[in-house]
Amino acid sequence: MKKQLFIALSLTVLSLLTVNCSSSNDDDNTQQTNPTTTQYFHPPTWIQGTWGVTNGTTSNKLYKFAVNDFILLATGVSEQSMTGAIKAHPYGGSVDETSNTSTLYIFDIKYNNSGVTQHFEFKKISATQIQLKDNSNNTWTDLVKM
Repeated sequence: MKKQLFIALSLTVLSLLTVNCSSSNDDDNTQQTNPTTTQYFHPPTWIQGTWGVTNGTTSNKLYKFAVNDFILLATGVSEQSMTGAIKAHPYGGSVDETSNTSTLYIFDIKYNNSGVTQHFEFKKISATQIQLKDNSNNTWTDLVKM
């Protein structure tokens, strides 16, 4: 189940990185420029660090929260900065943080002119354990601090 969730999230991110090119200049008027100083993420200190799943013998890192970024980790493959993904999108995007409290971190990543929104909910259980909500079936997955 956790492996399927990780694969589904990885495929979602990869599909968002697909860029459509057009020879038309009609899009020039709506293209958003994102200065390098734009900060999209403001994760609370309790969630900053690397989080993943473990079965006691193996560990899979899934997420990394930096002071100003949210990073998806594909074990043995790569890291995908979501700030980088927003900046790489042809029309940019935004992050709506609807909850940034001592126990919840909820945000939506919206890619402009695409209709694509990614929704994430994280809940603090302890200093070394959080949960990620699977929005497709309304269940929570345990993650531990790595």
